[in-house]
Amino acid sequence: MGHTTIKDIARKLKISTSTVSRALRDKYDVNPETRQRVLDLARELNYLPSSQALGLKQKKTLTIGVVVPEIDNEFFSDAIYGIENVAFERDYHVMICQTRDSAEREERIVEKLLTARVDGIILSISSSVTDVKHLKRVMEYDVPLVLFDRISDAIDTHKVLNDDYDGALKAVEYLVKRGKKRIAHLAGS
Repeated sequence: MGHTTIKDIARKLKISTSTVSRALRDKYDVNPETRQRVLDLARELNYLPSSQALGLKQKKTLTIGVVVPEIDNEFFSDAIYGIENVAFERDYHVMICQTRDSAEREERIVEKLLTARVDGIILSISSSVTDVKHLKRVMEYDVPLVLFDRISDAIDTHKVLNDDYDGALKAVEYLVKRGKKRIAHLAGS
């Protein structure tokens, strides 16, 4: 058996779909007896409201797209963990996507997130991105965009960064105070 719809409930109870919809949303203009019949049948048929339909109606999907170069990177894994925790506390869903550091893949992911009508995008730019037109498009659609870790100055949006300079300075000062003289710096991409 597929998903039960409002139409299925209306057909079985021989009432309109709008009455079923209003009863499920506990509107004042539905007879209490009718409301109870709708709720009982909805429970019996395991009815679940469509979050997509609700999103279209409310113009909110309660979904945030998170785009990272790679999920198995400890930094991005920790970032996703924190984002998901905060989102969950506020009844938002998180759609996690990875670009595998591909500019083309990042562009396609951003397009899919826009068509999914996400309420916001949190993104760490792929190292191969040279043009941010896909991110400017996000801004044109009025979808909030937050860049983190890997950012671009070519786009005016919110950005979350680590202060690598201050962090390195503090690390070196700590080592020098401990009497260390041979200090090496190793860096990734």
